[in-house]
Amino acid sequence: MRTAALLALAAMVLRAVLLAVGRAPDPPYFMPVHLLALVLIPFLAARAQLLRGPDSGVPQLFRAGFRPAALYALLSAAFLLAYYSWMDVTSFPVHINALVEQAVAAGHPEAEARARFENFFTPFNYASLSFFLLLLLGAFNTLLTTLLVHKVLRRVS
Repeated sequence: MRTAALLALAAMVLRAVLLAVGRAPDPPYFMPVHLLALVLIPFLAARAQLLRGPDSGVPQLFRAGFRPAALYALLSAAFLLAYYSWMDVTSFPVHINALVEQAVAAGHPEAEARARFENFFTPFNYASLSFFLLLLLGAFNTLLTTLLVHKVLRRVS
């Protein structure tokens, strides 16, 4: 659990530093950081569980890896909500304006397009969607890591 909290803190600090130096990443370009964290967290947790109990089965290894992955997803989502609500407040309006321009060019009324995009692209929606996707990704990576640790690393150690 401590590893998950430390990696979440490192991701938060990285995003805040990038914003402070004027290089705030667009959301898709920051995803490799989350992917790396959600590969490391289940692996390190399952490996620690295997060292504590060499006879741990798949359910124990999965549980040991998924709990910190879920904590990482929760901490990341909470930070994203705060980040886009209070720190990077211009990101969503810039993105919405670009989408409205595209909609107007495609022949849609500007007021209708703006209202639709402003209702969907909010910090809360982004943080909620990020939470569920990070949780799903964490579960998938935990399953793969559990099988790797159970089938391969158990024999090596």
